[in-house]
Amino acid sequence: MKIEDLKNRNFAEDILGRILSNIYKIGPVRPTDYEILSYISIFHPELIEQHIDDINLYLGLFYKEIITPKSLQGCVQKMFLECIAEHFGKTYTPVQTSILNNSEEKKIFSFSAPTSTGKSHVLFSIIEESERDVVVVVPSRALINEYYLRLCEEIQDKSINILTYVDKINTARCRRNIFVLTPERCKDLFRLKDQFSIDVIIFDEAQLTDEKGKRGLYFDAIVRRCNRELPNSKIIFAHPFVKNPEAQISKNALSTEQSISEVYNQQNVGQIFMCEKPNGRFCYFGSDTSVFNNKQLACGYDPIEACIKANGSILFYVSKNSIISNAYLNVFSKYISLCSEIEDPEFLEIIEELRDFTGGGTVAYMNYYSQMLALLKRGIVIHHGSLPLKARMLVEKFTRKHFCRICFATSTLEQGINMPFDIVYIDRLESQKHLAIKNLIGRAGRSSKERKIDFGIVIIASTKVAKLRKQLGQTVMLNTQSQLDDNKELDADYNDFKDAILNDTFSDQFNLTQNQIIKLSDNTLNSILKCVIDKIFNNIEERGDVNLSKEDRKIVVDAFHRFYSNYLGRELQLGEKAILTTAFYIMIWRIQGRTFSTICHSRYAFLSRESERSRLDRLGQSTDHILAKFTQKYAELPNNNLYSPISLFSKGLKAKDVDYDIITYDTYDYLDKLIGLYLSDIFYAAFIKYNERCPDERAVKMANLIKYGTYNTKHIWMLRYGMSFEDIELLEDYIESIDEQGIIVTHEFANLP
Repeated sequence: MKIEDLKNRNFAEDILGRILSNIYKIGPVRPTDYEILSYISIFHPELIEQHIDDINLYLGLFYKEIITPKSLQGCVQKMFLECIAEHFGKTYTPVQTSILNNSEEKKIFSFSAPTSTGKSHVLFSIIEESERDVVVVVPSRALINEYYLRLCEEIQDKSINILTYVDKINTARCRRNIFVLTPERCKDLFRLKDQFSIDVIIFDEAQLTDEKGKRGLYFDAIVRRCNRELPNSKIIFAHPFVKNPEAQISKNALSTEQSISEVYNQQNVGQIFMCEKPNGRFCYFGSDTSVFNNKQLACGYDPIEACIKANGSILFYVSKNSIISNAYLNVFSKYISLCSEIEDPEFLEIIEELRDFTGGGTVAYMNYYSQMLALLKRGIVIHHGSLPLKARMLVEKFTRKHFCRICFATSTLEQGINMPFDIVYIDRLESQKHLAIKNLIGRAGRSSKERKIDFGIVIIASTKVAKLRKQLGQTVMLNTQSQLDDNKELDADYNDFKDAILNDTFSDQFNLTQNQIIKLSDNTLNSILKCVIDKIFNNIEERGDVNLSKEDRKIVVDAFHRFYSNYLGRELQLGEKAILTTAFYIMIWRIQGRTFSTICHSRYAFLSRESERSRLDRLGQSTDHILAKFTQKYAELPNNNLYSPISLFSKGLKAKDVDYDIITYDTYDYLDKLIGLYLSDIFYAAFIKYNERCPDERAVKMANLIKYGTYNTKHIWMLRYGMSFEDIELLEDYIESIDEQGIIVTHEFANLP
């Protein structure tokens, strides 16, 4: 069949009848059926209108507005709809009904369903209707944001704690808890397990089990520990597009008698496919050559331009390098220019909140200018892994409110973040990432309650059509053997981690292996750690500011270098030393209570030589000859190949051209990925162990400075309740008391925004 054939009214009517008959018999399990329905809705909307109620009923879209079915089969499906609604009190689809029934039937349920099946809606219902505590494990902190925001919106009961970490707080009011965690944050779940009554544990986007390295290992370890240490809790695994969800059960030795698995292929939203020719024209093409032939159909217009003008939204899937270098601005300038500034008050409120957090400005050629904020004012979103979590949360909120016209995103969108778009433009097509591509394509098309066919458009370069078809035809299978059980010998750090997980010797208190803790308990570290403590606390002011002289800073940095070298058992490379030095200065700023925006401002002022340029500006002199200062670009530690430092900016960059956004991304990477996820565990354990060997209350304070950025008890409680340093600065004077039981605020608290 050619796509062009569907423009013929008689042909379209004939094939519509055959597709509906097929869907009624086996369900909407073939993507090409939805593809054909989408084309008919474009070419013959009046034909679809005649049969729309039957079509939606056949598709099982029971949440849509249904008026009058015109066939016996449609009437039968409507009876099915009414039966489900009467039983559950909600109009679930047949797939959603099956997920609910299976999750009730067995202790362990593992299932797979396409992105647009509405599985999130069912999982949220399970979370909301549970009577006891619930744990949701997601692969990334980006996905934590989405869950947290949506749960806060949908669950208004303030006796339910919704937390993105495990903690026993708000006990005077709390009836139950919902914890949304990454695998790395699950450690406290087992440490505090006797204080909670966990009803269900949901592993969403559970294909993380196949991720190579520590994350995949850690995921399987969490699954096994949940099964072993929380035997009365149900476990649900949810995946997209995986053909063997039962692998979760076998690879982790879960009880087959207490388990059930299911593969759902049904979709709620369709996709059609277009390619862009080198001359800038667009053509339709079929996703499967066994259904459609190779012939393409000219579109005759620019679908991206039309979508923007119709207030639709487009996702451009691009590389992170393209974003960091601003190359995407030139490639897609035609579409960016179509977006004018938005004036909606709610929109401006989100922009202002983001501006306060990042410290960026929107006036070009001025200090602290943020390209990201300037674009956002026009409804253009940037989304990638180095975007600070709070900024990412605001950006996702911005998108859900339908302010987003264009989104330039990297692979962070692959991880199940529920941000649908009318068009998905795939600018990069990586081989061997079949699941990632299917997930991205699933972002095309919004599910609605309207009486219509819901579909999205996927666009790719014409040279990549064959490659895309091949990837769409690939079957996604989970490995049937856990990385915990294979015999591959990798680096010593990996094997140490793996042995600790297998032998149940991993420390939940410190988030480290016993071998790592032994290293941190070495007496040879005493003089190094004492040096750090003395220098910090001899120069700390009453309000917590640390004012080290230039000489003392050098001594403390050197102590950190010697400590980390001792921990690794080798000499540090020059690049590693440069990373530690930068991390130290950022850590000191955090200890001083500086907000994210003020840390970014300090780095920008130094790197762009702001004061020197300002002085010359006042004198009316040129600043073109002033070059940006050096700072080490973030990189993971340890890395024995970092033989020399790597600059964040290219050599010879003018100081006035320093990119403020790049500084915010780099600062976030240091704070979150290096300090928060790696160094803080090591340093915290080192100072706690030092205190056990050489009792010194300053060591415990130092450990809290490392872990929380403060040793102020009130501030630590505020952080434990989920407030940020930005919140502490604003709210501290309005909080009378705060502890495990709850928070008591002043009367003036009601006057806050």
